[in-house]
Amino acid sequence: MNAIAGEAPKVAVSVLPIHSLVQSVMEGVGEPELIMDKSASPHGYSLRPSQVRALNDADMVVWVGEGLETFLKKPLSQQEGKKTILELMNIKGITLHENRSSGQWEHDHHHGEEEHDEHDHEEEHKHEHGDEHDHAAEHDHDETHDHDHEKDHDGHAHDEHAHDEDHAHEHNDEEHHKDEHDGEHVHEEDHDHDHGQFDPHIWLSIDNAKAIVARVGDELAKIDPEHAATYQANVKKVTADLGVLKQDLDGQLSVVQDKPYLVFHDAYQYFEKEFSLSAVGSVTIDAERKPGAKRITELREVIRERKAACIFKEPQFKPVVVDVLAENLDTNIGELDPLGSNLAKGPKAYNSLMTSLGDNLVSCLTKK
Repeated sequence: MNAIAGEAPKVAVSVLPIHSLVQSVMEGVGEPELIMDKSASPHGYSLRPSQVRALNDADMVVWVGEGLETFLKKPLSQQEGKKTILELMNIKGITLHENRSSGQWEHDHHHGEEEHDEHDHEEEHKHEHGDEHDHAAEHDHDETHDHDHEKDHDGHAHDEHAHDEDHAHEHNDEEHHKDEHDGEHVHEEDHDHDHGQFDPHIWLSIDNAKAIVARVGDELAKIDPEHAATYQANVKKVTADLGVLKQDLDGQLSVVQDKPYLVFHDAYQYFEKEFSLSAVGSVTIDAERKPGAKRITELREVIRERKAACIFKEPQFKPVVVDVLAENLDTNIGELDPLGSNLAKGPKAYNSLMTSLGDNLVSCLTKK
């Protein structure tokens, strides 16, 4: 589907961090529509009629994939062939990490893939593999979300699904070859995969953000060739800005790389691996269920043994469990938000989200 000549293409984007990246590419041409309410949970979200219309009217829809926005799987399946549907977990250039099944992890201090100032569209697609993950069960609930309720604000779906309009072939074994590094696979082009296998929080890697921006620029140029030069100029600028952001965060976080900590749920491994951080576990394996007394006891032992300097809560969840965990232990309490639910939408939101994660980590991990 091509945009109407002289008009900005209609673009709908699922969640705030991705919306910010897409808006950066569209700067000077138009503004994409943010589908999901900023403070809501992608898991079990209910679309309002106006949001359904925005999806239906869009020339292009950008989403992470059914492993995150379960609520988009059905409406987007009905739109295939009618518009460009860009499922970001399927695009080349994205590094994927497998979900982790355990709430306790060993960490290693190796940086992620090398940073490239310009995204190379022919670059190999690397998948880094961790452990299998037990997924949260899906729950349907109203579009009005009670954020004081324990729920997974970016839960995981399980089915296999293919979306990308320009990717019609089935994922097969011949598309992979085993890399010399154990657990890595190299993909030359877009692919489909088991959506329950991989962690969908891909935007928390700046290298992934560069790949997203580059691909969005290419897709926008296809549907709106009139503004192709603007999109490509924006991609170049945003990519350079992301390089600076990564460099700044790398320097800022270098002082806390060896400081162990716990997160509320396992949403941050892309950030952890990109900056060689020392997260040792999560408070909950399934964020829809409060950890029981046995797990609380085990976690308190982990905090003692690993000398965890901080436990991070999230704004969408009650902090009671974290308070219980930290009671009478020599550890601080901080807060992380992987979706930036309190940020104003716009091209600066992504940088603000990543900067906030860095600031909050350093602040809590260095507090005496």
